[in-house]
Amino acid sequence: MSTRVRARRTIREGAAALYGLAALGVVVAPALILDSTATGGGVAPSWQAWDLLAVSAVLGLGYGVVCYRRLRRQSTMTRSRPNVWIGAAHALVALALLSSVLLAVVLHQLGDMQAPLAGQEWTLLALWGGVQLLAIAVAEAVERGVFRWLTSPERRAAAGHGERPVPARHYRRGP
Repeated sequence: MSTRVRARRTIREGAAALYGLAALGVVVAPALILDSTATGGGVAPSWQAWDLLAVSAVLGLGYGVVCYRRLRRQSTMTRSRPNVWIGAAHALVALALLSSVLLAVVLHQLGDMQAPLAGQEWTLLALWGGVQLLAIAVAEAVERGVFRWLTSPERRAAAGHGERPVPARHYRRGP
């Protein structure tokens, strides 16, 4: 294997690893924000948000590994590497929006149930983890949907990429 091929593979794997770390960071960010807000405002001691952080870290680490493996596989198996990264970028944006906004909406809707949830820590952790899993599932669906749309034969044909053009040397000249 030449050094050029090895360098490209290293760059692809490094980019996939950075994307996996970014996915981990996006999943963990709401827990870190909630922890810093609660401790900074004097609402809770700093050790009480560790459980939310642990749940987010486990889910984020799992999703980061899935992203890393998927990007490594797709970027070596497909001819349309830019399409892989476009789909991945869309998924990261969807994950960032859903992991924070969906949590805010769910916690806001359960505002009148805060008193019953306050004494049941496992219920709150299950709710937090479930919402994060839903955000991860939607981000995966977005990634797969965008990638399939970008590589669909109909779209490629409409864009003029349906079939490869025949080189000029294969055309027959007139009689």
